[in-house]
Amino acid sequence: MPAPLILAGLSLLPKIPEMWDTVAGLFGKKAPKSVMEAGKIANDIMGSFQKDEVPPEVQLKLEAVLNEHKEKMARIALEEKEMDINLKKEELKEVESVRELEKESYKVDDEYVRRTRPKILRDLFVMCCGFSLFAPLCVIAIAIAGVEAAIVSSVVGMIEWIGGWLFGTFSTSFIGYTAARSVDKKNPDFKNGAGIMSKLTKLATK
Repeated sequence: MPAPLILAGLSLLPKIPEMWDTVAGLFGKKAPKSVMEAGKIANDIMGSFQKDEVPPEVQLKLEAVLNEHKEKMARIALEEKEMDINLKKEELKEVESVRELEKESYKVDDEYVRRTRPKILRDLFVMCCGFSLFAPLCVIAIAIAGVEAAIVSSVVGMIEWIGGWLFGTFSTSFIGYTAARSVDKKNPDFKNGAGIMSKLTKLATK
């Protein structure tokens, strides 16, 4: 089993082009020209470690190279951790916003408004919660299955795109609904007007 520094270095290799030439050269491989190629080399090297095919002197040289870029590796790891924390904070804010909206809705005199919610908004919220739970599990399952690093990177990118679209759609829908509900509460007769904004507000608050 390779040392923790080597494990971390190989996992971050695609994100640090400065190491590509040197690391590839240590294992007699052609220097990668893309993130995908770098991921494949990292996967191949990891396979060599698992088969105990890496001589001690090569391991020492690899550790020396990784030590030279240790600061950048730590910075990337910290940035990824901060991004994860910020994402979780945004998710918590959205959950809290939904709760506040629920509380305010129950204060409205209109019985119909109190008992109904936009179905699409509820469905999107459930999808966001499900995505937050199952997306990390999918990534972990793929990693455990021993899938190549390049493929894992592609899958993670696809999951990030889907998550961005899903949360973005929910946020836009939620903000639009909240704005319409705010207008409706301040001026209940506004939605009964003849203007376009009045009609949109009436449609959004149904």
